[in-house]
Amino acid sequence: MRTLIEDIQFACRSFIKTPAVCALIVVTLALGIGVNAAIFSMVYNVLIAPLPFSEGERLVKVNTNNPKIDRDDIEVSVATMFDYRDKSQHLSHLIEYHQMSYILLGHGDPSSLKAGVVSWDYFEMLKVRPILGRTFLPGEDELGAKPLLVMSHHYWREVFGSDPNVIGMNLQMGFKLHQVIGVLPPMAAYPAKNDIWVTAPSCPVRGSSGAVNDRNRTMLTLFGKLKPDISLQQASLDLNNISEHLITDFPDSYPENQGLSNTLIPLKSAMAGDSSSTFYLLMAITALVLLIACANVANLNLARTANRKQEFAIREALGANPRRIARQVLTESIMLSLIGGGLGLFLALFSIDLLAGFAAHYTALSSEVKINWDVLVFCLVISVLTGIISGATAAFQKRHINEALKEGSGNITASTASNRLRKALLIIQFSLAFIVITSATLVSLSLYRLNNQETGFDSSNIVALQMGPGASSGTLKQWHDFARETAHRLERKVEIEQVAFSTTYPMTEGRRQLTFFQIEGQPPIDSSERPDALRVAVSPSYHQVLDIPLLQGRYLKESDNEDNPGSILINQHFAEVYFAAENPIDKRISLDKGKSWLSIRGVVANTREMSVDIAPVATFYSTFMEYSRWSWMKVLIKSKEPLHVIKTSITDTIHDIKPQQAVKNITTLNRLKEKSLSSANLVGQLVSMFALLAFSIALSGVVGIVGYNVSQRKKEIGIRVALGANPKRIRMLFAVQGMSLCAIGIALGAIIMAFISPALGNVLFETDPFNLPMYFITAVVVSLFAALAILLPVKQATAIEPNQALREQ
Repeated sequence: MRTLIEDIQFACRSFIKTPAVCALIVVTLALGIGVNAAIFSMVYNVLIAPLPFSEGERLVKVNTNNPKIDRDDIEVSVATMFDYRDKSQHLSHLIEYHQMSYILLGHGDPSSLKAGVVSWDYFEMLKVRPILGRTFLPGEDELGAKPLLVMSHHYWREVFGSDPNVIGMNLQMGFKLHQVIGVLPPMAAYPAKNDIWVTAPSCPVRGSSGAVNDRNRTMLTLFGKLKPDISLQQASLDLNNISEHLITDFPDSYPENQGLSNTLIPLKSAMAGDSSSTFYLLMAITALVLLIACANVANLNLARTANRKQEFAIREALGANPRRIARQVLTESIMLSLIGGGLGLFLALFSIDLLAGFAAHYTALSSEVKINWDVLVFCLVISVLTGIISGATAAFQKRHINEALKEGSGNITASTASNRLRKALLIIQFSLAFIVITSATLVSLSLYRLNNQETGFDSSNIVALQMGPGASSGTLKQWHDFARETAHRLERKVEIEQVAFSTTYPMTEGRRQLTFFQIEGQPPIDSSERPDALRVAVSPSYHQVLDIPLLQGRYLKESDNEDNPGSILINQHFAEVYFAAENPIDKRISLDKGKSWLSIRGVVANTREMSVDIAPVATFYSTFMEYSRWSWMKVLIKSKEPLHVIKTSITDTIHDIKPQQAVKNITTLNRLKEKSLSSANLVGQLVSMFALLAFSIALSGVVGIVGYNVSQRKKEIGIRVALGANPKRIRMLFAVQGMSLCAIGIALGAIIMAFISPALGNVLFETDPFNLPMYFITAVVVSLFAALAILLPVKQATAIEPNQALREQ
């Protein structure tokens, strides 16, 4: 311990003697360790750490599989849920979940809120205790039970101002008064961000006897909790055995050749979502940043120890053990790394909110992104390891006492071993920089293609908003009449051209479940081979508002709602897949095995209905009469003026017709597109930022090491110039030496990139990971900046007068 204290004291004196170099090392390591600590806090808390629920390792999500449409997350019916819950031998809890929207009345202006509809024991399963009141009790999810609600913490805080007197308050939602019985603590927004939580009797659909008895009405997502010592495989097999009996007992609801099977996955994996590939990519990029920083600092440490070789030689000559000197150098390196790690942790703290916002695009666990003890331990470990790695090259290099004791030795050239080591470290930096820059270039190219992807419609000058739900508007016809009246009044305004309604916004709502259908005139086929397509209910003006071209037939008409309610349009992809050799106009399809038929009136161009990054799928557009009054209606308004000019006019018009109508999320279609791409763009920005940081560290290392090499050879340069050498040839000599190392590094990086590039495929859009033109462009960019970094110190050295260079040292 005494010698360790002496080493620390000696290291502090050494730092004072060389403050500039030590500061550069600390800043370099702070940047490298800081970005790793920040990204690790996100990766660990989202993908690795246990769930923030008691016995979270036993919580599962039930993925119900449908092989026909390649989906493993389809919803199940209430009756199926009851069968699973009552007959399962391996689950201590099996709960249902779905989300619905309400309009809150009597509390200021009409407002919308999201409700999670769950079984009574949902919070019992999670072992979540309310901060006020209570949660649900047994029997409170049965039909006929009193409508009750539990508030989420954010809704209680934002809407009710954290009022503790909300318990017992009655809120008017839909046709029913709901009594507030509890307020939840802050918790992860999963399965979705809900404002309140209710049970089945509060949902008009789930709370009806028809929904309970109809096995074909699928609406529920299932979650469960394993009994102690039960594996996922055992519980999955248990549910699948139940499914086999259901297929036998109810063949019309569960066609045998389509199947009904379940796979249980840890709730942790379900909550992490699709974040793993993106998060691990960022972790890999930041790891490369740290490796480049280590190589840079290792070179700086070599330069520091080279300048102290006489000091070390004298200490050895006076009897110091070489291992003690090596330990001293290693102690200094670890101390600098710990200081850099502490500064890096400080920088990471400031990035947590940014990373939590980024993670929210991918996972419900974004609220768990924070600096905790696990992150602190990680930061400490990588700081020590970084100090060891970056200091080992200097600590254990071979020293020659006799040469070091000769005054001026080493001023002409450094030792061959040191030169080789510095060259190897420079090659590593060039190689890693090439990998990082190439990865960032590929991601940037992918994002450029994604942001400029043709969607098939014109999203400019389109205002988008939501109205509803219409459950409180009386009958479905009254709801439709209200929508038509809204459109007519808005279209009378000079600044508005046209209004349309739809069940969904195009390109913004992700992958959706497809609808099976039967084509008239074709023989019945196995259900596993039945055709399917995306179904969207729209008003007749939908395609004109979005300027979607009509390719064949006609658009939908207003009269289709009453006179031809079975009229539909199909897109080009639908026509090519299912009517390749014939005219689809007036052909008919059935969604209910021939009980009723829909007639194709026209063919429109393909659009990216699901998402910008999902290619067009077979889609048919049914009439507005198919719209459900339980859903929020999407309104699209083609405007001549920007949103801020007409926003108030739109809401005033709607409320003039119906004062209690809820209107939310007034924005533009372009903003919705930007929002749908925001997570991908954020990934690109982070990758580009880390790549720029890595490249900057690498270039600073090149400048520093080349500058050091030049300083060690100033006397040689002075002699060469004094003997008549051309300064340009001297600069060329250094440039060739440096660029040869750059070329080797780029070649090595390209080879490594060829092996690891397939891993980028999961985050690239229509971009080949092994893109030779991008590799070439990156190589050219790295070479140009490397040349500048090499020539800058060389040019300064050759500008010195020979007499001055010969007098130095």
